[in-house]
Amino acid sequence: MHLTRAAVLVAAAVAGACLMWTGPAFAQGNVRECTLTGSEGTKQFYTCRYGPVTVAPYQVLSSEFNFDVPTPKVDGHITAMETDVVDANGTPVPINRLMLHHIVFANLGAQIGTKHDRTCDSFLRWDSVNTIPALAERFYAAGEERAKLRLPSGYGYRMTKRDGWTLTYMFMNHRNRVDSAFIQYKITVDTAPNMIDVTPYWLDVENCKIDPVYDVPGHRKRGATSTKTAKWTIPQAGRIVAAGGHVHGGGMELRLRRDECGRKGSTLYESKPTWGKPSHPFYHVRPILHEPGPIHMGGFNSARGFPVAAGERIALDSIYDATRPHTRVMGIMLVYVAPDASVTSKCGPRPDDVTELPGPAGRKKPPPFTVPIVGIRGGRAVNIAAPRGRRVRLGKRGTITVGDQFFRRPNVTVRKGSTLTWDFEGSTLHNITVANGPQGFSSPNLNDGRTFKAKLNKPGTYQLFCGLHPVAMTATIKVTGAKKKRRH
Repeated sequence: MHLTRAAVLVAAAVAGACLMWTGPAFAQGNVRECTLTGSEGTKQFYTCRYGPVTVAPYQVLSSEFNFDVPTPKVDGHITAMETDVVDANGTPVPINRLMLHHIVFANLGAQIGTKHDRTCDSFLRWDSVNTIPALAERFYAAGEERAKLRLPSGYGYRMTKRDGWTLTYMFMNHRNRVDSAFIQYKITVDTAPNMIDVTPYWLDVENCKIDPVYDVPGHRKRGATSTKTAKWTIPQAGRIVAAGGHVHGGGMELRLRRDECGRKGSTLYESKPTWGKPSHPFYHVRPILHEPGPIHMGGFNSARGFPVAAGERIALDSIYDATRPHTRVMGIMLVYVAPDASVTSKCGPRPDDVTELPGPAGRKKPPPFTVPIVGIRGGRAVNIAAPRGRRVRLGKRGTITVGDQFFRRPNVTVRKGSTLTWDFEGSTLHNITVANGPQGFSSPNLNDGRTFKAKLNKPGTYQLFCGLHPVAMTATIKVTGAKKKRRH
């Protein structure tokens, strides 16, 4: 394999990322297998397994890049894919043990430089400061809702037996013990010679980040919503034949629309979440480490496809409930486009064969949910009003030191309008995230002396935690009314 000097440098960067961030995964992993489990005509069915992934007690484990990912050793087109968490016997692992919060599969191609992401040139890494070239094509992802890839008949994502894949994932351990499980994914590959290629486009309102999150401050009037929008220009003519979305707790919908076609013809597709009923396991996992997400997100298929011209501008609207705070949320839609040079006009007609992919029954609106903070009491993780430690009053510009696994001042009081600064002195990445309170906000993942500031204009009690260490690191802030001026 011949590489230019530039490609060698890029390859070195990728290899360095692998060594820096996936060392633990390589050390703990010893199962990398893809097994052919059956066939039907030109279709081959594979079950693949990666792991074990080992997660510490109550840990939120994020792994950026894992390069030793097993793939089907066949040339063909992927037409369907799904993923789950299983034990050594292949039995699904319940979420009250380990929850797979999200997972992203990306294709490096047969050699460095043959594949690249379609909407990003580089990715901002988990540490919120370093970047890495986007030398892999994101082609499938799932969250708590376990999204399934289903392409219309005759279409597929091209792969070869020489392709290398990467994995990015986040696990949450809900028990006070080390736990391990395997990532299992099932793939249908069609080897028919006349398949139509699809190109995956990752649309994201916080795109090109390994941690593409943002905050909805909340506490607006009843029925209010918050919308965050990102726009993208179609690089080549084609037809959108499939799409599916991903949101977090509080999400109302994702709207894919044309940006230049007027209100009547603008909406292409609305991916709407389905929420579990009160009895669903999502609402009974303890301890609570984040706001529960939907159990299903809308997706569609269309063999005719939505026609999109080269240079046409597409917008993605991420719409959330704004009556309550929702922190570290996402708005993502994975869109599959079949290139078609015959599409030359913008604002083309809606196809007549759009089929909504089936999903489970449930609630159509996000249920109100208050995320608590959690502490260890008597050896058990329980909801707490505040962490241990006396409450300290800070001035108008107070500072809180964040060390490795602790906040030096876990309970503070400030007046309305004060600005707090968190000084992340430790070497380990941490963040500050509002669990609940008068206003939602969060920081990037920070360390090594970097700081984060927030101005607190709304009185009340804020309960906060580190999103990476939600049980070990908690805090509270009481914001009181502004100091009254004395009358002379």
